[in-house]
Order: sequence, then structure tokens, then C-alpha cells
Amino acid sequence: MQAKTQKQVMALQNKAQKVVNKLNEEVVTIAEGVQHIQTQTGVAYQLNIKDFNTKKLNLIAKKIGDDLEVTLKEGVIIFDNYFNVCATDLSCLVSLPTKDGGLYHIVADAFFTLEDGTQVVYFYGEQSIVSTESSAVSTDNNQSFFDVVTSNIGIVAAVVVGAVVVATSGSDKNGNDDDAPLTFTLADAGDFTDSAMVIVDNLKEGVTWQYSVDGGASFTDGAGSSFVLNEGAYAENAIQIKQTDAAGNTLAVIKNTSPVVVDTTDPLFTSATTVDVKTNTEASETIYEATATDNNAVTYTLEDGNQKDKFTISKEGELRYKQKQTTVHNDDKVTIIATDAAGNETKQLVTVSVKDFVLSTSVVWNNIGDDNNINIAELAMATLSGTVTSTDSTFTDLNIASIVFKQNNAVVHTINTALPVINNNTWTLDHDNAWASKLVDGNCTVVVNLSANSNSITGQGKTVVAIDIVAPDTPVLNFTDTGLSNDGITKNGTMTVGDLEAGATWQYSIDGGTNFTSGTGSSFILNEGTYVENTIQIKQIDVVGNTSSVFKNMSPVVVDTTNPLFTSTTTVDVKTNTEASETIYEATATDNNAVTYTLEDGNQKDKFTISKEGELRYKQKQTTAHNDDKVT
Repeated sequence: MQAKTQKQVMALQNKAQKVVNKLNEEVVTIAEGVQHIQTQTGVAYQLNIKDFNTKKLNLIAKKIGDDLEVTLKEGVIIFDNYFNVCATDLSCLVSLPTKDGGLYHIVADAFFTLEDGTQVVYFYGEQSIVSTESSAVSTDNNQSFFDVVTSNIGIVAAVVVGAVVVATSGSDKNGNDDDAPLTFTLADAGDFTDSAMVIVDNLKEGVTWQYSVDGGASFTDGAGSSFVLNEGAYAENAIQIKQTDAAGNTLAVIKNTSPVVVDTTDPLFTSATTVDVKTNTEASETIYEATATDNNAVTYTLEDGNQKDKFTISKEGELRYKQKQTTVHNDDKVTIIATDAAGNETKQLVTVSVKDFVLSTSVVWNNIGDDNNINIAELAMATLSGTVTSTDSTFTDLNIASIVFKQNNAVVHTINTALPVINNNTWTLDHDNAWASKLVDGNCTVVVNLSANSNSITGQGKTVVAIDIVAPDTPVLNFTDTGLSNDGITKNGTMTVGDLEAGATWQYSIDGGTNFTSGTGSSFILNEGTYVENTIQIKQIDVVGNTSSVFKNMSPVVVDTTNPLFTSTTTVDVKTNTEASETIYEATATDNNAVTYTLEDGNQKDKFTISKEGELRYKQKQTTAHNDDKVT
């Protein structure tokens, strides 16, 4: 089957990478002229590109009969009978360099065909390397061979595989000067790879190098030009490589700038290998739910062969007949392929039988309300239950075979021991943190697998629910601090609530959390008074019922809406020639809080000064008697 998408090519490359690690490596030196290689099983052929700058290397690989012909500017290498001996079952492999320093494995199913029937299996480089091929493509619309190649590049050459590639900076032993920073190129664009090898490229002559996989806490001496990562997740900056010259000077250190996940483990199917379907089941109904465990998301496809043409499968694993099955029959077979994010895959043959009777069960969440959403509080006490139905009463040893929880295309938990007992056709799964703690935000599919008659009859039931167990942000309180800044005293009792989530409700308390009042809009009004630390509290509740942490005022808030009351007189007599430094009037006013004094513009303001404590003074000595200097 020809691979027509980059994802399909990626799957082929990941499969080839697993094989190449088990083969004996043979390095092929590039030489001028034409050289023939007699391909043999058990060998991984790899071009020696040490003497070439891969960024300037031009290359095209073609299928000529059963031969693989690799053309470079420097010469032509023909791998005799490659597609007969090697490519069909990957008993041997040819791996060609990529411009990023990785490897591309030549497989039979990744190609595009020219008008003359030539199959191009790999290409990169400048147009000059393929100029001799221009006659192979029609030029009626001025489309050159290069145009055809580049239009198909996403199919056969845009995939860098085989290794995580690190390109070092500085001049290499060939005099190439490349100041580009060190980079990691993974086996696919998603930062997941099933290839554990890291290749270090462009090392300077005479230098040593070390690598770290723990963020630089410890370094290991490197050998050759590669090292192998253990399976697992490597956070940003966890992988580091440094070069050291003969004098012990560190020349460069490079760190991975995004997470890297090495996953070499194939998914493991947990769903049954047989399923019974009732006659006249609508084609739109799911007849089988494929489930496979893996550390990362799994997608599902169907393998060619058997009765594949009778079925469809969603990437989530929902198998359906294409047409309603109206007659009883057995043994419709289909092979399901489970592929994880790194390209690891597992196959399972599933046998589907169409019968007049089937097993099925309802699956119901309990203690979660009627909105089909589960919040934090509900998940803490949720249970599952169901009723088994069948058109046949002769079943023996009817039981639940397993209960599978799926989220984001991955099995997050499987219960296959201590399963609920079916009693009078009903069952209940009690709450247990062993499974509840595995669930995260997002849609959750629960699949209950049934078995009867010594597993000769099977059935399923499933349900989908939305889980929202992330509490909303803690609200914040804002108010206008009138008067002195940052003293917590205001004459404006309006309190504004911020960081409210769309659709959420909120409540506030002014008695330290003893009582809460539902808020409206985004503000509430405090009565006049003093609110000590933690007296004002605010919380919000999202649309599914999750409650935020409670905001509490960390310092006192004073709301004072009463004006000060003057108690000092409204007239005062001052003796002539009183010094300007002397207080001529002491303003006094009563208030629950401290009072400060200022002068209002107008009248004879310009003749006076006043301290914030209320001490009024003339600016200049008054030497003549006069009346009615006024100031407010």
C-alpha cells in the first residue's frame, strides 16, 4: 500500500527504525563513478557522509526495477535487487542522510511516480542534481522535474527519522564554518520519538564531548558521535551536550529547548478479540470499542485484508459496520492497528459475529447531578452502575470482564480484578480512589466489557461524561483608597471583584466567612465601618460547581462616609506685628479617624498657610490693623 500522507510515511519510518537497530551496520563510502552493492539480508547500509557537508549535499534515490539507485554529485551507488531482497520485509535496509543530519530509511511503500513510470523514493537538494531527469516530466505547463519533486516533498522527504540530531556550532574538521546553534531534530514534529539515539554532528577535531540527561547535574563522557536516551520524558533543558578543547576550555553547551519524549513501548490492547452484534444494528452505532494502554495518546486504524471493507473505525477506536447487518453470520474479521504518538504500533485481530441475541449493558454515573459533568466534589463520591440486557436467558457465568477508562485517546486506567458482580442483571462499581484519581479534565469514556458462556459470548456498554476538576482562579478585591494612599481607608464603599470566570457565580462575606451573600455584577457595597484582617472574603463557583480558593483581606479596610465636624470657632483676632511663624488659629474637627487640614482656593488664601494638623499662620507679619481676612 502506497503511503500518501506524512503520517503514513512517519509510521513506516518508525517501523524501519526498530528494525535497523537489530541489523549489522555496514558503512558505504561515497566514491566517484558508479558502484554496485550486492544487498544481503541482516545488513543496515548507511552512507558515509563524514567527508561531506550535509547542508550542501544533493541526493536523489529511485526505484529502477528491483534496484535502488542513489545519485549524488559525487557518484552513483546502485543497491542491486534491494526492493526484492530487503524492502518487502525489511530484512535489510538502506539509510540515507537528511539535511538535518538524521537518517531516512528507504521503504517500498513511500514514493511518487513520474510520467515515465520512474518511482522516486527519496530526494533533497538543489535542482542541478536532478536536471538530467527533466525529460521524465511533461513541460507543457513549464513544470520541471524539480517542481514535481518539491510538490511531493511532504510525502517522502519531509520526515526526519532515525535519531535525535544535534548539530554543533563552530568549524568542523573539514573546514566547514557553521555558526548555527546546537539543535535537536526529533523523529516527528510532536516531540515524541521511538528512536532513542542522539547523534552529535560537526564535532571539532581534537575536542572531547560530554552529555547530560539530568539538566547538567552530571555529565557522561561521549564516545563516537552518538548516545542513547532511556525511555521517558525529558523536560526542557534536561538534555545537554558540551564540547571541551584540549586545554579544558568549554567551547559550547547546548540544551533541548522543548520537552522530548522517548517512547519505545508498543501500545497494549486491553479490549476483547471477539464481539457479538445484534442483527439490524444501525450502521451509525458503535459495535466495538478498541482500547489499548500506552503512556501517550493512541489512535486506531484498520489494516488491509480480511473483511476490512465492511468496517470503519474512528481514530478514537469506535468500530462500526458500514452497512446494517440484517442476517445472522459469524467470523467477520478485521485487524485493528493501535499507534501511539511516537509511532509504535500494535495489531489485534477482532472477530465480529452477528447474532439474534447479544449482551449489552447500560453504564451510568451516580452522584454527579443531571448535567453530565463531574466536578471536584462529585468525583470524590462518584460511582458507576448498569443493567445488563439480552434477548437470551440461557447465559452461564455472566460477568464483567473489565472496565476501561479512556481520556484523550489514551487508556488511563483498567479494572480487571475485583470487578463488580452482576446480580439480577445489575451491577455497581463502588467509589475508589484507585480509579477516580486517574481521571483528569476532559471527556471520559467508560467501557464495560461483558462475557458469558466461558467467554464464547461477549458484549459491551459505554458512556461518555465531561470531567471538570480544575477550580476557578481565586477572585481579587479592588477598591478606591481615597484620602491618603495605601492606608486602607476609603469614603467609597464600592468593592470591585476581579478575575471572575465567564459563567461563574460568586459570593462574598463580611463576617469572616460565617455567612456568604450571592454577588451580582462585579461589585458589592460595604457599610461604613472597620473590617479587620480576614473579615472580607470572596469566592467564585464555576459552571459545573467547582469552588475557588477564598480571597481574604490581608489588612484592615475602613469605610468612612461621614464628613468631619468642625468644633473650632469661625472668627479669630490677631494682634498686629505677630510673627509669621506663630500659629494664629487652631482648626479642630471631630471624626472617627484622623483628620488633616488644607486651604481652599479663593478669598484671602494667598495670605495664609496651614499645617496638616490645622495650625493656621499668616505668611507675613501683619503691621496694620484691619478686618475680615477670610480663608476657607
